[in-house]
Amino acid sequence: MTDQHTPTSHLPGPPVSRWWGCFAELRRDTLEFLLQCQVYGDVVKLPMGLVVELLLQQPDAAMYLLNHPADVKHVLVTNQDNYRKCPVPPVESRIFGQGVLHTEGDTHHAQRRLFLPFFHGGHVTAYSRLITDTAQARVAQWHDGMTIDIGQDMAYLTLSVIWRLLFGQDVQSDTGLIRDSISAGQRLIKLQYDSLLASLIPLWIPIPRHRRFTRGFNVIENTLIQLIRDRRRSAEHRDDVLSLLLAAKDNRGHPLSEREIRDELMTFLLAGHETTANALTWTWLLLSQNQSVWERLVGELKNVLGDRPPDAADLPHLPYLKMIWNESLRLYPPAWSLHTRLAEREDRLPSGAILPPGSWAFISPWNLHRNPRWFPEPARFDPERFSDEATRTRPAYAYIPFGAGGRRCLGESFAELEGLLILATIASTVRLGLVDKQAIHPEPGMTLHPRTPIEMTVQRVDLRKSHPVVA
Repeated sequence: MTDQHTPTSHLPGPPVSRWWGCFAELRRDTLEFLLQCQVYGDVVKLPMGLVVELLLQQPDAAMYLLNHPADVKHVLVTNQDNYRKCPVPPVESRIFGQGVLHTEGDTHHAQRRLFLPFFHGGHVTAYSRLITDTAQARVAQWHDGMTIDIGQDMAYLTLSVIWRLLFGQDVQSDTGLIRDSISAGQRLIKLQYDSLLASLIPLWIPIPRHRRFTRGFNVIENTLIQLIRDRRRSAEHRDDVLSLLLAAKDNRGHPLSEREIRDELMTFLLAGHETTANALTWTWLLLSQNQSVWERLVGELKNVLGDRPPDAADLPHLPYLKMIWNESLRLYPPAWSLHTRLAEREDRLPSGAILPPGSWAFISPWNLHRNPRWFPEPARFDPERFSDEATRTRPAYAYIPFGAGGRRCLGESFAELEGLLILATIASTVRLGLVDKQAIHPEPGMTLHPRTPIEMTVQRVDLRKSHPVVA
């Protein structure tokens, strides 16, 4: 950090194409490119190239990657009113519409006020039994020695939970089709972020990637609209998000439109299960590779739970479980990149960099969480990083898996409750071992997911007995 004023023209950055800017490097290996940018300092200039400058009519158009927690806090919290979200690719806009993920200003604040009570406090903990019952039902389908795709199983599990939360009923749709549609959407979103040409091709043009996305997405959308219409006709009230939305009023006192309700449901359905499923998948991978951590976790579960399933009231007594969860989110944050912020006015960051109006501030939890300044040996899995003592020695905003400020994830409390209860339920019942010779790499899309399926072997355990390890 420095107190000197640094104009953006003098900020360091990696060499990039004059015509296409940083996009070729981002497309080639996004995650590695971000890590390589750490050597250029607290604020790294990533030119967007002459083509984008001409399209935007903005000379020297660039993104500025923020590598220091103080700058991150400044943009997301202290001076957040100076920043708004940059435009998103067409496919992302098509998926989420004007749901709480994408709105700004008074509309966004009103949406957050509406949902905040539902996703916090006693309302959240009331779903403990639903989460553990769903996890136990999933595990009951596993038999000793079988091989499972852990990512797929976690996705089906969290989809079942969020569907019940949203609609008060079991998922009736084809879960496989939903998952395939989400995967197609992930790939298309990433492509449109990385490729200007891909983002300019309208979705109605029937090229193969558009057809794959549209076919499945229309099924999801039609299902949501039918659920809205059925509930509205029946006038039945349930303790779920759909009933909350149907009873809500806008700032003029009018009921929300079908489109507004659809946008919120789509946002919570996709963001509310995909992120947690990926976080759980990465956690099982890390545990399978670290026998001593798993043994310590099982010991903690045995001492606190005995042979009963966990409940929300148990979580304060399971600190090592929470440390494992936090360390997994550090290494593999599902929200690997936050939506880029656009500066409305000139702004001087705590690092000394001066961002002119129209600057694009780029914040990546993946990059922050793997910075050796805040996390020595950043690639090493070490839950002790999240002991009380270690946490106190780290600067605030070096760890932001759920974002920060006015756009901090609404579902953070629920995601944590769900993740911890699923981990505790499953780890009390089975030991999961990674199938040999798998090379597992993260793939950044809408969320950070494994590039290939992670196959794991199931071994039944009993907390009242010894805990053998899967070879």
